[in-house]
Amino acid sequence: MKTKKIISAAVILIFSLFSSGAYASSWEDFTDISGHWAEATVKKGFEDGLITGLDDTTVAPDTPITAAQMITVLCRVLGAMEKADISSLGISPDVWYADAAGKALKLGLISAETGSLDVSMTRQDALAMMAKAFCLVPAEPNYAVLDSFSDASKISGKNRGAIAALVSENLIQGYDGALNVSGSITRAEFLTVLYRVAESYTTAGSLVSGISGGCVLKGSGSLSYINAGNIWFDCSAESVSLTGVKADTVTLRSHTLTNFWLGGGSDISCLVVAVGKGSASLGGGISSEIGRLRLESCTSMSVGSGVDTVEITGSGMSVSISGSHDYLVITGSGNTVTLLSGASLSRLKITGTNNTVKPADGAANAVSCGEVEVSGNGNIISSGSSACENGKITAGGTSNTLDLSYKSIAALTVSGTKAEVKISSLAGISEFSVSGNENDIEAVGNAGFSLAVGGSLNEIALKSDGKISALEVTGNSNWLSASCSELASAGISGSYNTVNKLDPGEVGSLNIPGLNNAFILPQKNELTQAEIKGSYNIVTVNGTAGTITLSGRKNTLGGTGKVTNLNINASGCTVSLAADRVTDNSNQAEIDRVLKLVTTGYTGNYTLKWAQEHDYEEFEKEIWINAKEYSSNTDYLIWVNLSMQRVNIFKGSKGNWDLVYSCIVGTGAPGRGTPVGVWKTTYKTWEGWTTSTYTVKPVVGFKDNTGYAFHSRLYRPGTTTVSDASIGFPVSHGCVRMYDQDILYIYNNIPLGTTVVVY
Repeated sequence: MKTKKIISAAVILIFSLFSSGAYASSWEDFTDISGHWAEATVKKGFEDGLITGLDDTTVAPDTPITAAQMITVLCRVLGAMEKADISSLGISPDVWYADAAGKALKLGLISAETGSLDVSMTRQDALAMMAKAFCLVPAEPNYAVLDSFSDASKISGKNRGAIAALVSENLIQGYDGALNVSGSITRAEFLTVLYRVAESYTTAGSLVSGISGGCVLKGSGSLSYINAGNIWFDCSAESVSLTGVKADTVTLRSHTLTNFWLGGGSDISCLVVAVGKGSASLGGGISSEIGRLRLESCTSMSVGSGVDTVEITGSGMSVSISGSHDYLVITGSGNTVTLLSGASLSRLKITGTNNTVKPADGAANAVSCGEVEVSGNGNIISSGSSACENGKITAGGTSNTLDLSYKSIAALTVSGTKAEVKISSLAGISEFSVSGNENDIEAVGNAGFSLAVGGSLNEIALKSDGKISALEVTGNSNWLSASCSELASAGISGSYNTVNKLDPGEVGSLNIPGLNNAFILPQKNELTQAEIKGSYNIVTVNGTAGTITLSGRKNTLGGTGKVTNLNINASGCTVSLAADRVTDNSNQAEIDRVLKLVTTGYTGNYTLKWAQEHDYEEFEKEIWINAKEYSSNTDYLIWVNLSMQRVNIFKGSKGNWDLVYSCIVGTGAPGRGTPVGVWKTTYKTWEGWTTSTYTVKPVVGFKDNTGYAFHSRLYRPGTTTVSDASIGFPVSHGCVRMYDQDILYIYNNIPLGTTVVVY
């Protein structure tokens, strides 16, 4: 078949740009091609008029191609005629490739960010441009095919999809495990890929059935009962008619599409619409089938039944959908998709931005959509009523709006940020989780469902005519309201959350191990049992409760209702709720907790900062020292706390000690630690100790007949200049090092004979 000769006259002018103007008249004249790996391909390009020699004897197969040369070839091959303003490209209108630059800009092959067109292109940029020209990149490329290439990480994000598509279609292969994406692409390599994409060039009227390679058709035309591989209608094709056509891919590349007809039982695996402007209606025509419809550009498109998958990769299009479809995926931006009455989508996925999917005005049963997944930003999705059962909804991204209705929902996951989500289900929601932040969510389900909230700053309203099985809140600063007759269980382990049970009914159990949370039980509600393990939580009971146990400190329990059994197992709680029976174990429970809390032995990281950030609470120190029943011969008692590197000074008497002073110290280093035990202050000396290496003063000794004492940090001998400022961790020879003001406090205020507890 010789159909490809038809464009040779048109493209021969292009490739003469690669030469000096003088070129051989026959293939045998070239002396630099014999034995070349692409000899057959280059010869084919020469015979088809795609290239000429650089001179009478040189065809230069290994000369890199520039971007200017690439766009010139591609625009001619595609029959491009319309041009864009090239002022943004920063090139002179007098350069030889100015015309091609305008056309390439119009087609989207280049942009102001492309850079100089006079330099050789990297292999990945050139291949991506070719993939864009021939519309080869699907909405969801198989990126896994790149994993086997050693230089896959060098592929830029903007080129990754194109390279993956070319590899998937076996249009490019690597060499020695690499794609050489950062290298240049030569004339021979360019021709090789070009012929792999489109093997022949002809008109619709000249195309015969059975052609297997890709074919570019020039101008408008009709195809009837043709079997083919991949077909492109070029930019000059305004009217296209397909009757009984069976093809792998048909691509419409028209500048303006005025008419498109598909019928006669056509079967097309992939139909690509990449037209500058124009409208068309697809699907539902005389038993025709389209496996995948990809919309890269058009003014508007109507899609009916007979299309399995719809891909919207372009921007700013208006698309209406009716009939049943397996999959709608939107990766482009600013598109509006209208779902006509009775439309059905098994799956909807949006990764693009600012798209709208909505039912037509007045449409009943607008869409049945089994699975909705949104990861893009600023999208709006609504479905009207739906008969779909066991739907699955995943809302990621930022600032998306979802308003969806189902018979039943198998899973609802909100992982995005700042979304507005309104979901209703006639039967209920089986699995419901929120891990995102700052979302506004309303979920309605008539049967029991559970909710797990791990995100923060979410406002969530739950509505059910029946039972909500469980609420588990592990995130922070969320606000939840539950309108239901029964809430089986609620758990709040995060912080600063508010949970409000609104409608009259029952709450089975409440468990709050978190901090600073609020739970509100309104009137006409009954709480079976609750345990508040965390601290600083506020529980308001305006209804009635069976048993409430306060196990955490400083919780507040109030309200206008009443509890039957109240167990208080922690101190510092505020209780104003009326109770029939109160069991107050707060004192002993707090003692038990503190005795477990205080341990001996240093656990820090040997920095002063650690000591500054870690210490027991003042009340915990008092509970511990009094629970241990230490006594003193004076009205003072000193506790050297090794774990926190503190000296704590109490005043009072046995069982009634009050903390009056606390300071950071440095105790004995490993191997020479300050001795654990109960001792007494034995002597004081203002002059302290002076050796050949240091002076410490003043000194207050403890433990009879030993050198253990409280003293200052180390000064240079005979001076008040600190020579070793280390403190806040075990560092001394066994004594207790202190800041000057702290040792002075002991020297001036603590009598001899005062008990010293080292623990």
